[in-house]
Amino acid sequence: MTDRIVAAAQGLLAARQENRIALLDAEIAPRDLTEAYAVHLELLDLLSANGGGPRIGWKVGFTNDAAQARMGAKEPVLAGLLGQHSYVGEAELASPGGKGLGVEAELAVRLRSPLSGPVSRQEAAAAIEAVAIAIEIVQKRGGPDEIGLPTLVADGTLQYGSIFGPWNTTMDPMTIKECDVKLQVDGQTDGFMGATEVLGDPLNALTWLSAASERNGIELQAGDVILLGAIIPAQHLEPGQMAEVASDGLGDVRLWVD
Repeated sequence: MTDRIVAAAQGLLAARQENRIALLDAEIAPRDLTEAYAVHLELLDLLSANGGGPRIGWKVGFTNDAAQARMGAKEPVLAGLLGQHSYVGEAELASPGGKGLGVEAELAVRLRSPLSGPVSRQEAAAAIEAVAIAIEIVQKRGGPDEIGLPTLVADGTLQYGSIFGPWNTTMDPMTIKECDVKLQVDGQTDGFMGATEVLGDPLNALTWLSAASERNGIELQAGDVILLGAIIPAQHLEPGQMAEVASDGLGDVRLWVD
């Protein structure tokens, strides 16, 4: 671990604690995605040591062409999930700095066994113990035009927290691409969207994560929960608003922002 990596992680921790943009001095900012993931792993340890809770799993982001183009990325990205802002069913959260929070409608899986390296969709499905509807809670801490893509990834790609529905242990993971998901804000919705919005099949996000994790020295362990990517683009919630995400057979989850 180099001094630059540690300094970058400490700078990102300070930015979160002070509720400011995740902008780093050029001397310590990660220069590419390899450095970005090294900084992110160090940041996860620092966050855990400063009240962020234990690591509970991982998220996959930028899981469609539009998101990658918008962020200047050439493939999906990953980030760790911590327990501090992890909830079951619903949550009511104070808006950080009064700026609101974002919600993404997602599917989550829980692993029954470790995954590592290149795997097929069938192998990925065999490693899944349960499936759930989920909200990823996201926070704007700077976009790629402001802080650069490597720093965005190092900071966790907007990750703030997660809400998981009841875990379904009977669903065949090979069929999760058939799920339809609805996101409504204050009762208003544009209807259902299909899980194929995630790389054509959410299992593709898990196979990507398995390979990318090995490249970056990350181990996917039994019991890890994985957010597989946004099915519906993020919706911003102002203080006082409520979002609900639902899917037939998987139930629903809700977030209120104060």
